[in-house]
Amino acid sequence: MKTLLIMTAGQADVQLVVDDQRHKLDGNTCGTLHDAIKERSWSVVDAPNARSRDTIKTLPSGGVQLCTPKLNAVLAHFGATLPTSALIFETNRQGTRDPRLSGEVMERRLRDRGVNQVIRVSFLTGTELLEDPSNDIDAVVRRTVVVTLSDAIGKQIEQLGNNDKVFVATTGGLAAANELINELVRLHAVGGPAVTAMEVPDRARVQGEDRAVEEKFHPATGFRARWHALSLIEKGNLLAAWGAVGHLEGAPGQDWTQVVKWLADFASSLPLPTDCDLAVLSHERMAVHAALRVELALRAGDIPRALHGTVAFFEAALWDGLNERVKRSADPDRRRYFKIKSGDVPSGDKLLRKGDGSGEDRKRPFELKERIDEIDWYWIYDGDGGPAARLAKRFLKREGLVAFDKAVGSDIRALRNDIAHNEPTPSLMAEAQKQMQGAELWSDENKFLTQPLVRNVLDELGVQQADQLCNNLLEAVRKRLLTID
Repeated sequence: MKTLLIMTAGQADVQLVVDDQRHKLDGNTCGTLHDAIKERSWSVVDAPNARSRDTIKTLPSGGVQLCTPKLNAVLAHFGATLPTSALIFETNRQGTRDPRLSGEVMERRLRDRGVNQVIRVSFLTGTELLEDPSNDIDAVVRRTVVVTLSDAIGKQIEQLGNNDKVFVATTGGLAAANELINELVRLHAVGGPAVTAMEVPDRARVQGEDRAVEEKFHPATGFRARWHALSLIEKGNLLAAWGAVGHLEGAPGQDWTQVVKWLADFASSLPLPTDCDLAVLSHERMAVHAALRVELALRAGDIPRALHGTVAFFEAALWDGLNERVKRSADPDRRRYFKIKSGDVPSGDKLLRKGDGSGEDRKRPFELKERIDEIDWYWIYDGDGGPAARLAKRFLKREGLVAFDKAVGSDIRALRNDIAHNEPTPSLMAEAQKQMQGAELWSDENKFLTQPLVRNVLDELGVQQADQLCNNLLEAVRKRLLTID
């Protein structure tokens, strides 16, 4: 197994050893002191446990002894099995404060310890600045710096496999660059080696050796994920929200992620766990689920999914009504057989098939299959072209459902099929949206639940205030994600 160590070199990463104590170099003249050290004989020794509170502003005469306490702490964490390679990010600017020798000193220490594959990359040289306030994109970290960091990280991680490991310890240097390095490492390692972040807590007021620890879960990480997930959810992107926070599942204090997981399961039409207490997601009416999916798809701008869902809403509402009056057979060999459990049995010229194979017969939704113990079992045809419409009008007698079916009509069903079997081009999507709005299935603002055609169907199913279903769901989710346990 290969192990890559990625570190940054800053002012405090290299310290001076004088009289068996380690001293930090003066921050304002660190670069000048580094230049002076390079002119002398210098060596790297073990860091003394004793540390002085005085900073070095003037070098002592003669040879210089240096130590790397933070790097020592990181290497000690590895024990006997040291990293197989290391990548050090440094700055070589000419300012009086820049620690331009730190990377070289750290490299020597690594090689002295037996880490022979060491790469140093300088991401700032000369008089370069990390940021460019005159440009919005470069205001925090310039794009050229980002490219340098990303290329170096990517090149090293490419040499690793899925079973290898990367340890990143941004112990010194520039905070904005360090934050970026941590995220770039995780980005390049997706689908590859495992990443572990390390830190060396500041023990400036405590005598003794520094100790590196694997970075614990930072609360800010969870809150960053919360607002990211919530913004995606508000826009209807439930699966994207789970994709953004799924890696936090099981992390300490991140139980809120289960709410996002429920939403993703709902969006994927997967079974919801029994502990899901967002009532609308487990609503007994299939039409409620279908309507919510349409509303969320419209929020996300997913016209194909919203169009499919609009037609599916009629089908769901139809079966919500049918399930009130029929019961499916429990016999595995007769799963498409139904008996009438309430109301009149299907009869007459419009509902019950005669078996003559005529076009008119194919519009009739019920076919008597067999009689068992004085109970008639029917096959129910619910497809387009007549059966579904007759079920809504003549068997269920739901005016709202009939009106919705007429609004959908053959044109929109054909459009649904056209999108399903062809490339959904921008022009086709624009035409589809116009057609759905013209049929008053969607509002001019691309809302579904506010439409009278939709609300009437849900009202017939006993669903009150249907126009608020999505808003209420999002508000409940928002409260969950804003609740700090």
